[in-house]
Amino acid sequence: MKPTLWLLLGLVIGGGAGWYVHGLTVQDVRASTNFRFNDNLADRQAAYLSATGSWRGGDLANKINTVQITCFASEMNCDLNQADVISLGGGPFLSMYNKSFRIKKLDAESVVAEQSLPDLCIRQTLTFDRLAKAVTLVRTKMNRQDDCSMVQNEPLTLYLGEPLR
Repeated sequence: MKPTLWLLLGLVIGGGAGWYVHGLTVQDVRASTNFRFNDNLADRQAAYLSATGSWRGGDLANKINTVQITCFASEMNCDLNQADVISLGGGPFLSMYNKSFRIKKLDAESVVAEQSLPDLCIRQTLTFDRLAKAVTLVRTKMNRQDDCSMVQNEPLTLYLGEPLR
């Protein structure tokens, strides 16, 4: 009886130690981009505004994301590039997302841009607070027909900031 108990105890300890060592070798997937806000709109040669970071908010679908937004005053356009890590069954999956926004307002305090090509269901608005050095994205449902029933009715607000650690 004692050899069987020692064997079971050895298997439990060995299995636990093996699982612990395995956990040390597998790294979690995390966004690595720190929040940066570069306001160069006063530069006459190359007037641009850029921000890099991760979206933060209560109803965030993908918590591991990296976002880069660049706005050019000469083109009155902002380009948003986003990478999301999505868990689909077998492990992490990388998803890329690009969207263009048309600048509707540009002054010393803020830049406001709306998506260039309207979506069937939603409108997205980017707001850059130049004084606070902050970026907000608001998604608003525009269409309440059956095709858009999966989109929540309340506006969704996201803030660009530091990635989760």
